[in-house]
Amino acid sequence: MANELLRGLPIDHVALAVRNTDDALRLYVDTLGMEASPTEVAADENLKVTFLTGANARIEILEPLPGDSAVARFLEKRGEGVHHVCFVVPDLPATLERLRVAGYQLVDEQPRQNFHSRWLAFVHPKSTNGVMIELYQRT
Repeated sequence: MANELLRGLPIDHVALAVRNTDDALRLYVDTLGMEASPTEVAADENLKVTFLTGANARIEILEPLPGDSAVARFLEKRGEGVHHVCFVVPDLPATLERLRVAGYQLVDEQPRQNFHSRWLAFVHPKSTNGVMIELYQRT
């Protein structure tokens, strides 16, 4: 069911959890030539967020600020690496319902807004082969 659901849906970005954004920027910007947008603070998630753009890819760099956060706990448990893959979906509530009916574990039962007021939801990695999936609706 998930393969049918996500078939053909574009990937918006891959998010990486890092301990130090500057170290990541040295690799992705200075060495690999990606372009970085200004780093922003997502205060409600206790994070620094930097988007990188390449010819055909976007990467989101997530660095936890001091204190507790989901990304800090992720780094503690798993170390640096892929945090999630984000797919663009045309109808977020309907997609969540299809996943719920198919038995996937949702982190967000309902869509929520991120720090840019964009609608998103996460699917738990326990039910998706160990990779957290973010679902994002552009409109």
